[in-house]
Amino acid sequence: MDDTTRDRAIRAEALLPRVLRTMFRPDPHDPLVELPVGQMRMMRLLANKAWTPSNLGEELGLSVSAVTQMANRLESIGYVDRTEDPSDRRVKHLTLTTVGRELMSVRREQRVHRLESVLSRMSTSRQVEFTVMLEELLEAGEMANEVIDNSIFMEAEVEQKLPPPPAYVMEEK
Repeated sequence: MDDTTRDRAIRAEALLPRVLRTMFRPDPHDPLVELPVGQMRMMRLLANKAWTPSNLGEELGLSVSAVTQMANRLESIGYVDRTEDPSDRRVKHLTLTTVGRELMSVRREQRVHRLESVLSRMSTSRQVEFTVMLEELLEAGEMANEVIDNSIFMEAEVEQKLPPPPAYVMEEK
Protein backbone atom coordinates (compact mmCIF):
# COMPACT_ATOMS: atom_id res chain seq x y z
CA MET A 1 0.00 0.00 0.00
CA ASP A 2 1.45 3.37 -1.02
CA ASP A 3 0.04 5.51 1.77
CA THR A 4 1.16 9.09 2.08
CA THR A 5 1.90 10.66 5.45
CA ARG A 6 -1.50 12.37 5.19
CA ASP A 7 -3.26 9.03 4.56
CA ARG A 8 -1.57 7.55 7.63
CA ALA A 9 -2.47 10.66 9.65
CA ILE A 10 -6.13 10.29 8.63
CA ARG A 11 -6.13 6.62 9.68
CA ALA A 12 -4.37 7.38 12.97
CA GLU A 13 -6.73 10.26 13.73
CA ALA A 14 -9.68 7.87 13.35
CA LEU A 15 -8.01 5.02 15.27
CA LEU A 16 -6.56 6.82 18.29
CA PRO A 17 -9.88 7.83 19.92
CA ARG A 18 -11.29 4.33 19.33
CA VAL A 19 -8.18 2.70 20.81
CA LEU A 20 -8.31 4.93 23.88
CA ARG A 21 -12.06 4.36 24.37
CA THR A 22 -11.56 0.61 24.06
CA MET A 23 -8.61 0.39 26.44
CA PHE A 24 -9.79 2.95 28.98
CA ARG A 25 -13.54 2.38 29.00
CA PRO A 26 -14.90 4.16 32.08
CA ASP A 27 -15.95 2.05 35.04
CA PRO A 28 -19.59 2.96 35.79
CA HIS A 29 -18.88 2.43 39.53
CA ASP A 30 -15.97 4.90 39.54
CA PRO A 31 -17.11 8.05 41.40
CA LEU A 32 -14.92 10.11 39.06
CA VAL A 33 -16.84 8.98 35.96
CA GLU A 34 -19.35 11.81 36.43
CA LEU A 35 -16.71 14.56 36.41
CA PRO A 36 -16.49 16.75 33.32
CA VAL A 37 -13.37 16.24 31.20
CA GLY A 38 -11.80 19.53 32.31
CA GLN A 39 -12.13 18.64 35.98
CA MET A 40 -10.72 15.18 35.32
CA ARG A 41 -7.72 16.71 33.53
CA MET A 42 -7.19 19.00 36.51
CA MET A 43 -7.34 16.04 38.91
CA ARG A 44 -4.82 14.14 36.77
CA LEU A 45 -2.36 17.05 36.96
CA LEU A 46 -2.92 17.54 40.68
CA ALA A 47 -2.25 13.85 41.29
CA ASN A 48 1.44 14.51 40.58
CA LYS A 49 2.08 17.81 42.36
CA ALA A 50 0.62 21.03 43.72
CA TRP A 51 -0.20 23.76 41.19
CA THR A 52 -1.16 27.41 41.34
CA PRO A 53 -4.37 28.30 39.49
CA SER A 54 -2.40 30.39 36.99
CA ASN A 55 0.04 27.55 36.22
CA LEU A 56 -2.85 25.10 35.88
CA GLY A 57 -4.60 27.53 33.54
CA GLU A 58 -1.50 27.73 31.38
CA GLU A 59 -1.14 23.95 31.25
CA LEU A 60 -4.84 23.35 30.54
CA GLY A 61 -5.25 26.29 28.17
CA LEU A 62 -7.88 27.88 30.41
CA SER A 63 -8.34 31.23 32.11
CA VAL A 64 -7.56 31.54 35.80
CA SER A 65 -11.25 32.18 36.46
CA ALA A 66 -12.21 28.91 34.71
CA VAL A 67 -9.60 27.05 36.77
CA THR A 68 -10.91 28.70 39.94
CA GLN A 69 -14.48 27.62 39.11
CA MET A 70 -13.35 24.03 38.51
CA ALA A 71 -11.28 24.09 41.70
CA ASN A 72 -14.29 25.43 43.64
CA ARG A 73 -16.42 22.56 42.38
CA LEU A 74 -13.76 19.94 43.17
CA GLU A 75 -13.18 21.50 46.58
CA SER A 76 -16.93 21.43 47.34
CA ILE A 77 -17.05 17.67 46.72
CA GLY A 78 -13.93 17.05 48.77
CA TYR A 79 -11.37 16.24 46.07
CA VAL A 80 -9.22 19.40 46.09
CA ASP A 81 -7.64 21.56 48.81
CA ARG A 82 -6.32 25.11 48.63
CA THR A 83 -3.28 26.04 50.68
CA GLU A 84 -1.46 29.33 51.07
CA ASP A 85 2.08 29.68 49.83
CA PRO A 86 4.26 30.07 52.94
CA SER A 87 6.31 32.82 51.31
CA ASP A 88 3.36 34.77 49.81
CA ARG A 89 -0.12 34.48 51.34
CA ARG A 90 -1.70 35.89 48.17
CA VAL A 91 -0.60 32.79 46.24
CA LYS A 92 -2.74 29.70 46.60
CA HIS A 93 -1.70 26.15 45.76
CA LEU A 94 -4.16 23.49 44.69
CA THR A 95 -3.60 19.89 45.78
CA LEU A 96 -5.68 16.76 45.95
CA THR A 97 -7.22 15.83 49.27
CA THR A 98 -6.54 12.39 50.71
CA VAL A 99 -9.83 11.22 49.17
CA GLY A 100 -8.90 12.76 45.81
CA ARG A 101 -5.47 11.08 45.86
CA GLU A 102 -7.02 7.70 46.75
CA LEU A 103 -9.62 7.97 43.97
CA MET A 104 -6.96 8.89 41.42
CA SER A 105 -4.70 6.08 42.62
CA VAL A 106 -7.49 3.49 42.30
CA ARG A 107 -8.46 4.87 38.89
CA ARG A 108 -4.87 4.72 37.66
CA GLU A 109 -4.44 1.16 38.92
CA GLN A 110 -7.63 0.10 37.11
CA ARG A 111 -6.41 1.69 33.89
CA VAL A 112 -2.98 0.03 34.23
CA HIS A 113 -4.69 -3.31 34.84
CA ARG A 114 -6.85 -2.91 31.71
CA LEU A 115 -3.83 -1.94 29.63
CA GLU A 116 -1.85 -4.85 31.05
CA SER A 117 -4.69 -7.14 29.94
CA VAL A 118 -4.55 -5.69 26.42
CA LEU A 119 -0.75 -5.84 26.18
CA SER A 120 -0.66 -9.42 27.44
CA ARG A 121 -2.34 -10.40 24.17
CA MET A 122 0.73 -9.16 22.29
CA SER A 123 4.22 -10.63 22.19
CA THR A 124 6.80 -9.08 24.49
CA SER A 125 8.70 -7.63 21.54
CA ARG A 126 5.50 -5.98 20.22
CA GLN A 127 4.75 -4.61 23.69
CA VAL A 128 8.20 -3.03 23.80
CA GLU A 129 7.82 -1.75 20.24
CA PHE A 130 4.39 -0.30 21.08
CA THR A 131 5.75 1.54 24.13
CA VAL A 132 8.74 2.90 22.21
CA MET A 133 6.41 4.05 19.42
CA LEU A 134 4.19 5.89 21.91
CA GLU A 135 7.24 7.63 23.37
CA GLU A 136 8.38 8.60 19.86
CA LEU A 137 4.88 9.79 18.97
CA LEU A 138 4.78 11.96 22.09
CA GLU A 139 8.23 13.41 21.37
CA ALA A 140 7.34 14.13 17.73
CA GLY A 141 4.07 15.73 18.85
CA GLU A 142 5.87 17.97 21.33
CA MET A 143 8.37 18.98 18.64
CA ALA A 144 5.55 19.70 16.16
CA ASN A 145 3.76 21.81 18.77
CA GLU A 146 6.94 23.80 19.41
CA VAL A 147 7.27 24.49 15.69
CA ILE A 148 3.63 25.59 15.51
CA ASP A 149 3.95 27.75 18.65
CA ASN A 150 7.17 29.31 17.38
CA SER A 151 5.66 30.07 13.97
CA ILE A 152 2.81 31.93 15.69
CA PHE A 153 5.32 34.01 17.66
CA MET A 154 7.36 34.63 14.52
CA GLU A 155 4.22 35.83 12.67
CA ALA A 156 3.42 38.16 15.56
CA GLU A 157 6.99 39.52 15.53
CA VAL A 158 6.87 40.06 11.77
CA GLU A 159 3.53 41.88 12.07
CA GLN A 160 4.99 44.13 14.77
CA LYS A 161 7.92 45.05 12.50
CA LEU A 162 5.76 45.84 9.47
CA PRO A 163 5.28 49.53 8.73
CA PRO A 164 1.75 50.82 9.30
CA PRO A 165 -0.50 50.64 6.24
CA PRO A 166 -0.87 53.80 4.17
CA ALA A 167 -3.58 56.21 5.33
CA TYR A 168 -5.80 55.50 2.32
CA VAL A 169 -5.97 51.78 3.30
CA MET A 170 -6.95 52.71 6.86
CA GLU A 171 -9.72 55.01 5.57
CA GLU A 172 -11.35 52.21 3.52
CA LYS A 173 -12.11 50.20 6.67
